[in-house]
Amino acid sequence: MRKIKFSMSVLAIFALLLTSCSKEDSVSPGDDPNVQSVDITFGAMLNDLSGRAMATANKAPDFSDIPTCSDADPAVARIGFSYGGDSYETDVDILTDGETFFTAYSEDLKIPVPNNGEVKVTLDSFMVYDGDPDGGGNLIWVAPKESDGNFDGYVDTALPFDFMVEDGTKPYIDVEVLCFDRRMVNEYGYPFFDLIPGKLYPLCFFANYCPSPDGRHYVANYSIELVYWDGENEIVLYDGDTPETDNSNNSAHPLCLVVPESPFEDPNEDYLFYVITPLDWPNNYGDIDNTPMAAVGLNWNEVEALLNDDGETNEYIHVFIGCDDTPPPPEDCPITEEDTDGDCVPDDDDICPGHDDNMDSDDDGVPDGCDNCPWDANEGQVDSDGDGMGDECDTCPFVAPENDNDGDCKPNDDDPCPNDAEDNCDDVEEGACGTAFMFSEDVRINEVTNSNRWGWIEYYDEDTSITRDIYVGAGQNDLNKGTHIGSVTISRDGDNLNFDFELLGDYEFSTLHIHVADTEEEATSVAKAPGRYNQNGILDGLGDQSLDILDDLDDDFWIIVHADACDGDD
Repeated sequence: MRKIKFSMSVLAIFALLLTSCSKEDSVSPGDDPNVQSVDITFGAMLNDLSGRAMATANKAPDFSDIPTCSDADPAVARIGFSYGGDSYETDVDILTDGETFFTAYSEDLKIPVPNNGEVKVTLDSFMVYDGDPDGGGNLIWVAPKESDGNFDGYVDTALPFDFMVEDGTKPYIDVEVLCFDRRMVNEYGYPFFDLIPGKLYPLCFFANYCPSPDGRHYVANYSIELVYWDGENEIVLYDGDTPETDNSNNSAHPLCLVVPESPFEDPNEDYLFYVITPLDWPNNYGDIDNTPMAAVGLNWNEVEALLNDDGETNEYIHVFIGCDDTPPPPEDCPITEEDTDGDCVPDDDDICPGHDDNMDSDDDGVPDGCDNCPWDANEGQVDSDGDGMGDECDTCPFVAPENDNDGDCKPNDDDPCPNDAEDNCDDVEEGACGTAFMFSEDVRINEVTNSNRWGWIEYYDEDTSITRDIYVGAGQNDLNKGTHIGSVTISRDGDNLNFDFELLGDYEFSTLHIHVADTEEEATSVAKAPGRYNQNGILDGLGDQSLDILDDLDDDFWIIVHADACDGDD
């Protein structure tokens, strides 16, 4: 932070009514013996905010109008001020005595003051340029405005502020200005902050947790307390800040904070102290010991060493919780813009960008995320029907789903009953056997597959149960054509998915096909071919019963329920 003082002249006059002055129309004492000129000087000095409390850094004010710090010398101040109900703006040169900066004398800053009286002046704006503001000069410092946010800890007094100008005095007024050091963490483009106030610098952390010293490294969740020591006082800069975590892939971004320079001349003297507290992460490594770790001190040399030479990026401190301080294995690296799957392999060199190369369930050398048959080795990734599913795990490897409505592995053109895997082409009458689907308001199968296959796909993201009706014979998804034969209630308990069927009258299922997909695209790819659903052959002749499916379920997924239903009295 820099403090600038600017000069004003004060005129004492007998008039009870104040006259105004501006750049275009200045008031001068002239030859009036009852008027004297009093100069007010506003000095300037540089302050690095070293000893200032930054406890409000997490309540970030709006620094969007604060300029980037530079080595340019201040040349001109553009000052906005008001008094007596009028507002003024003027440009004034900035001078220096080698140690401080101050504004030059200017006729535009003469303030008329009654004899033996005083005038309240409001400083509305104060901007410092390295040249003529209207001739290419760059804005290098600015006094922040309180309307832009809470500047406690950054400046003592944000604009606007009032001060009294009295007859016969020569006051000095401090004006505190800020500039910014823009940086981002070297996390391959992950932004640290858009703007950082004054002489402040980024300090970032990333942590791994190990259940045992030689055990697996997990990406860790944690909180941090960061304390600033100026030689006399301790100031808590941050208390309880945590990193941004992602439960979908158990990843985390570095936690980035802002810190001031050291207040000590010795760059090896510790002035920052941080304490890491390990936190539970149920979806990752579970509940752990939350005892805070020992405090660690940092000196300026250590903080500065994290700042890269490009002036724009910085490295993070890697914390190991319960580990032996050895580098973590590749699967536990942070997610970055250039390494979107966190496998420590830049996407440009990655076998399967966006997915973890280390996940290869069938050990065929193709990561699961790019494997068309992730659970069974499919040599050469052969996909004869071009449906995205490798031949080795494709129920019908030579007939694509869009050409096989009923999933019986017969092309529609060669299938006597293309919409019935049992090749029973008779029209379904009420009370007879027929195709049944669970109703949903989310997705219609015929619309997303561009086929005649009716039915629905349900999007499930509930913490509680859902109940959906079941219809038989509702061709073209027309419920008026179908018969309501019962309902199914779906609920989950962890990785257990329960289907509780209640069928009306004497209806029962002769076959049941269920598909549970992680994505809508996966569900759509097999929707019109129930024979390819991933939960088939699990029961026969089901009435009012419950069914449990155990699977590694995501937080949300897509469900299709298809059945062949018959009226037992028919």
